[in-house]
Amino acid sequence: MTRGIGLYVHIPFCASRCPYCDFATAPATSALRGRYLAALAEEMLREGRALGRPRVRTLYVGGGTPSLLEPPEVASLAEALRRAFDLRPREVTVEANPATLDRARLAAWRDVGVTRLSLGVQSFSAHGLRALGRTHQPEDSAAAVAAARDAGFDVNLDLIFGWPGQTEDDWRADLRSAIALAPDHASCYPLELRLDPEEAVANWPGGGWRVLERWRRDALDGQPDERVVAGMYRQAERQLGMAGYRHYEIANWARPGKRSLHNLGYWRDREWLGVGAGAHSHLAGVRSANPTSLTEYLGKIHTGGARVIDTGADAPGEAAMLALRLDSGLDLPRYTARFGTAAAARVRRAIDEVAPARLLRITGDRVRLTAKGRLLANEVFIRLLA
Repeated sequence: MTRGIGLYVHIPFCASRCPYCDFATAPATSALRGRYLAALAEEMLREGRALGRPRVRTLYVGGGTPSLLEPPEVASLAEALRRAFDLRPREVTVEANPATLDRARLAAWRDVGVTRLSLGVQSFSAHGLRALGRTHQPEDSAAAVAAARDAGFDVNLDLIFGWPGQTEDDWRADLRSAIALAPDHASCYPLELRLDPEEAVANWPGGGWRVLERWRRDALDGQPDERVVAGMYRQAERQLGMAGYRHYEIANWARPGKRSLHNLGYWRDREWLGVGAGAHSHLAGVRSANPTSLTEYLGKIHTGGARVIDTGADAPGEAAMLALRLDSGLDLPRYTARFGTAAAARVRRAIDEVAPARLLRITGDRVRLTAKGRLLANEVFIRLLA
């Protein structure tokens, strides 16, 4: 642990559930909120002791909507972090809903050491936000960016394309609006709708999975076809590239020096600890996760239970897949030294299989996705994990 770790802290609470979201979330008014935050502090203290109070190199507070926490809750979280870890991060990111920011909350996060705010804008159009089931308004996003700048934070904007009824003109307008706000970083994700039941649905009252599934099936019917969605992705590459953003990862663009250091740790297959409901960890080559149900998570902390080990993890395949997501690609000699000749041979077979489709480019010892490969990356990845 001498190099330190990345630390992910999950705050599941949201004002309302976005129907497309498949992360562990729960109502902000949950009676379990106080118990959850106490359990989170206990988990951090326990894990910090077990790991020898490691240095935290990057910290990411995600959700859910962490920006919903009240200033005293933020201060309590910060104290728990400092007790459990050697907290000297190069970067601290917190996720926020554009409608949940005020000066007191921003000041509280600044006192934690936050350097970067990731805003879930998703769309700048009223009908886009309605189609996605979002509760904020288009004008909230510009106000949130201005408030974050006043607080001294770098800003990332999350955008979703391919939502029901979206046209290519709608997407071009969203990109123009995003660029006009001059964020340091932008993430653009196609709308993907899981149709298998989710454990986290148990955290929410109401109709449960059947209501959520119905919304997703209706949304799926209204989505643009694959050709249009592919064109939207290319449009993002063009517009963001012309505005000076480097396309450094399949879904992420950054101004010079503004890449997400925490997320780079994931893509470079480094070590990170995830705490909170549904959080995943990668330590000493082992992948593990916490339960996504709040009651199950609280029970685990109360009994001192361990995270669930992912016994089916394919470390060599996942490391190759993650590396190829980056514009720097996969360093074959380094990969071979780490995982051995058998793993490298599997990578070579995958390269040969997709060679006719020109999804990969080999330059010296490095393999990278081509522009076409970024669109069809799953065709490469399924072969690396086969």
